[in-house]
Amino acid sequence: MTPVGWPQSIFGALLVATLLSVAVFYAWRQVRALAGLKWRPDLPEDEAKHQRWQAWRRLVNSGLMLLLAGMLAGALIYLEAPAQRLADRDVPDTSAYTPQERAFLRLYGGWWITSLLVLLAIVFLAGLDLWATYRWGVWQHRKIQADRRAMVERQAARLRQGRDGDG
Repeated sequence: MTPVGWPQSIFGALLVATLLSVAVFYAWRQVRALAGLKWRPDLPEDEAKHQRWQAWRRLVNSGLMLLLAGMLAGALIYLEAPAQRLADRDVPDTSAYTPQERAFLRLYGGWWITSLLVLLAIVFLAGLDLWATYRWGVWQHRKIQADRRAMVERQAARLRQGRDGDG
């Protein structure tokens, strides 16, 4: 019996390849966005700051995705076969494991806990980016509304002034 089945290997390889391509693509885009900010001196400072922080958040997230892809690849290549052999033994009590097997189980558990923590960090950072983008949009919307209100008030004052001058 094969320690790790081919469907699991293919799915794992596809997952790693997808994570790698998404991470590299978005990292490349964010590096280009950061470089592009240097060539836009006319951009208002608050908008440049927002875009800079957004690019850095997304770069960190891309790095975390690369780390997760590496951890998944490492688990598939080095950990899954020995873990499957231990699972196939069907030992009811952990005291029956040798010290090397117990050390491997601690490594295996720690590896997956760390992988899940990295995944949690990715989701948290993506949520933070979404929240920051939402707040920026709301702030910009309010700014546009205030500008529009001020413009209407100036126009109304100008019209009142013109009407008062005619009478």
